[in-house]
Amino acid sequence: MRVVLIALLVVFQTGIIFSQNESYLYQTNKYNFIRNDLNELHHFGEDVYSEKFHKKLERLINEGDGRINVVHIGGSHIQAGTFSGQIRTRLQQLNGEMNAGWGFMFPYPISRTNSPFGYYIRYNGSWQSCRNVEKRKNCLLGVGGISATTKSHKAELTILLEDENKLDYRFNKISLFYDSEGAEYSVSVDDSLLKNSEKNDGFIEFELNSHVDSLKITIQKKTNVEGSFSLYGMTTESAPNGFVYNSIGVNGAHVPAFLRCQLFEEQLARLKPDLVILGLGINDAYGRRFSQKQFEGNYGELVKKIRIAAPETAIIFTTNNDSYLYRRYVNKNGEKVKESMFNLAQKHKAGVWDMYSVMGGLNSIVLWEKNNLAQRDKIHFTREGYLLLGDLFFTALLQNFENHLNKNNELTELIN
Repeated sequence: MRVVLIALLVVFQTGIIFSQNESYLYQTNKYNFIRNDLNELHHFGEDVYSEKFHKKLERLINEGDGRINVVHIGGSHIQAGTFSGQIRTRLQQLNGEMNAGWGFMFPYPISRTNSPFGYYIRYNGSWQSCRNVEKRKNCLLGVGGISATTKSHKAELTILLEDENKLDYRFNKISLFYDSEGAEYSVSVDDSLLKNSEKNDGFIEFELNSHVDSLKITIQKKTNVEGSFSLYGMTTESAPNGFVYNSIGVNGAHVPAFLRCQLFEEQLARLKPDLVILGLGINDAYGRRFSQKQFEGNYGELVKKIRIAAPETAIIFTTNNDSYLYRRYVNKNGEKVKESMFNLAQKHKAGVWDMYSVMGGLNSIVLWEKNNLAQRDKIHFTREGYLLLGDLFFTALLQNFENHLNKNNELTELIN
């Protein structure tokens, strides 16, 4: 099986790094303003957390054994699902098929906001939503930064997978993060599909007897007592080995928004992350009063929460993209965020992917817009731009893995 790893790396060096033929494959060297020479993960000193992640990845590639859970947290770049979805696809295509499931889902239509590409959740019953960016609302929130609450006697949620997904995300396991107040609720799926279920405080898991591409979840009040049921998110899985990629984004979110999530640590621990990618920062730095000191302090508190929930996880910060303020002024805070994230990575033994420099640095967003890779607001990207960013990040991640192998003389050992 070790020969497979050599082949993977040889293929990687030639630029053909995917296991499936695709009609839509981005070449990251197509645009001369992109700094491919800077496309790498930066580490400072001995990053013991990344070393553990790499060893687990090596075992997965060599032996096909093991589960790697990724959690990617951000704002609108992540809620859209295209950037993080591209990374999910690339990882799950490594060395054949490493798709262990979609990961985190939420019924975003309840919040009257966009659903990520890849799935849709229909609902009935009366629901109210709360997001971590809504300061005036007093509500309990979890790792997803968003909640949906119903007081209906009976409500339903139906998961529907998109036909356009590149990989097969049919699932045979689903887990829900929830809470009920004042009244007891039952959470159920079709009995004909149910193989097993496990319920804990604030968490329920259903194992199905077959893989499905849609599923109805029924929430029903057991008594006539006044009360409410709150959903904080759900995850779907399809196999014991491979990657599960939990993409967690809330439009407009900055670091303090996730610090307000009271159940963040408890639910993150349930996700058992091997890698946490932190993409918050673009909203923190939107304005002229950005404070690096406050930004680094807030992020330090978030990292502390992550370390409590998952002491062994590797962490990668992604710097902000270049952007404009109010569509008119170059946002020079991108340089400050970059500096802060390098400071944070050094302090917390984490990695950094410097998106800001890779995309071309200050005012490069104009070139991305001219090439139909960025939107007119000069903050967000087009679908093509997000896909390209996903490939750039994946390339840097895989190159970092190759560096790990070279450092440990693995290639020499394998060839001999």
